[in-house]
Amino acid sequence: MSTPPTWPPPPPPAQPPPPPMPPTVPGAAPRYVPAPPPPKKSSAIPIVVILIVVVFGGIFVVGIIAAIAIPGLLRARMSGNEAMAISVMRTMVSAQVAWASGHDGRVAQPGCLVEPASCGDTQTPSLLTPEIGGLGPRSGYDFGFVLRPGSDGGAADPGTADGPPSAAAGEAPGVSQPEAPSDAEVRAQLEKFSTPDTGAATATPDASAAPAMAAPTPRPRPAVPSDPGGFAYWASPANLGVTGNRRFCVDETGVVREYRLDDTWTPPSESQPRCPDTGRPLQ
Repeated sequence: MSTPPTWPPPPPPAQPPPPPMPPTVPGAAPRYVPAPPPPKKSSAIPIVVILIVVVFGGIFVVGIIAAIAIPGLLRARMSGNEAMAISVMRTMVSAQVAWASGHDGRVAQPGCLVEPASCGDTQTPSLLTPEIGGLGPRSGYDFGFVLRPGSDGGAADPGTADGPPSAAAGEAPGVSQPEAPSDAEVRAQLEKFSTPDTGAATATPDASAAPAMAAPTPRPRPAVPSDPGGFAYWASPANLGVTGNRRFCVDETGVVREYRLDDTWTPPSESQPRCPDTGRPLQ
C-alpha cells in the first residue's frame, strides 16, 4: 500500500547562503562577483610530447648539418694530404739534384741525403729531414723509394771524389806523355839555336844512331758514366678514398706524376724501378 500524501507538503531543503556581497558605495550600482572556477586537473602528457618533439627535432637538425659539413671536411682533409705528398715529392727531387751535382750525376738512397757522412761524404750538408728520409707514413700517405743502379761504361776516375788520380797501369816513371817531343828532337832544337850561323847546313842527327825510345803509353782518361742510374719515389694513400684520392710518383726526370682512382697503378720495384706510364704529369 502507498503512503497517502500529507498536507501541507514538506518545505524544500535549505539552500546555502549566497556569498557575501562586497560593500558598495552609496549611490553606485551593485557589482556582480562571479563564483571561482573549479580547479583544473594537472597532466604530464603535454610535457612528454614537447620533450619528444624537441629531442627528435634536434637530432634531425644535427643530422642535416652533419650530412652537409662532413663531406666538405673530408674533401678539405684529402686536399691537404695530397698537397703535402706533392710537396714531399718535390723536396726529394731537389735533394737528389743537389747530391748528383757533386757526385758525377749519380743519385743516392734517402739515408745518404739525410746523413751524407754515413755514405763517405763529409763535405755535403744534410739535404733531407729525417722525417722524409725515413720513408715513414705522413698525413695519411705511405711512401716508398727504390734506387736504379746505372752503368758506368768504364772505370771511374778516382780523383772525382776520393782524391788525386794514381799512376795508370803500365805507365813507367820517366816516360814522356803523349804528343811530347823526344830527347833527340829536343837536342836538335838546342843545337840549332846555340850553333853560330856560318852558312853551312846544320848537321842533322842520325836517327839510326839515336837510342831506341819506348813508345809513349797513352794515359787512360776517366770514363763519363753512360747511365748514372736513377730512382723512383712514390706516395700512396693509406686509406684510398678517405685520406686521399690520388697517388703520386717521381723519378730522376723530376716530373711528378699523378694517378687517379681509374688509372692503372703498379708500385715501382727492384725489377721495375720506374714510375708507371699511366700517370699524368702535374703542372
